[in-house]
Amino acid sequence: MSSTAIHPSELAALTAVSRPDQARGGRVLILDLRNGRQRRRGSIPGSHPCSPGQLVSGEPPEGDLILVAQNGSAAAAVAEALHQAGYQQRLRHLDGGFPSWQDAGLPVMAPQTTGALLLRPIGLLNAALALLPAPRPQPRAGA
Repeated sequence: MSSTAIHPSELAALTAVSRPDQARGGRVLILDLRNGRQRRRGSIPGSHPCSPGQLVSGEPPEGDLILVAQNGSAAAAVAEALHQAGYQQRLRHLDGGFPSWQDAGLPVMAPQTTGALLLRPIGLLNAALALLPAPRPQPRAGA
């Protein structure tokens, strides 16, 4: 069995399910294999941090896995190592890695939060502008 790529939009549809572990009728686990410095830039909603070394050397989790790394080839390499170690469930990896998720404009979770989404800079500006009071018409001089 080899790992197959999953497109960011397909993964986004999967994470949009109210409970990702029940998507497609089975247990699906999204593992973020990036290092801590990379994860501080944000992560995919519903993903779980996991180092490649822990994953390959420890007891693999049950269910289907979707691996996310900084690039797609790194995740594919971990998937191959899992396969060689005897992991029998379905393995997929994010095509293009985490940058492809960001490039698609998909939601990114702030590091170590309980659900707050990072806003893109333009979204932050629009949100700030929405909080400002609407300008009031100024009375004309001599009117």
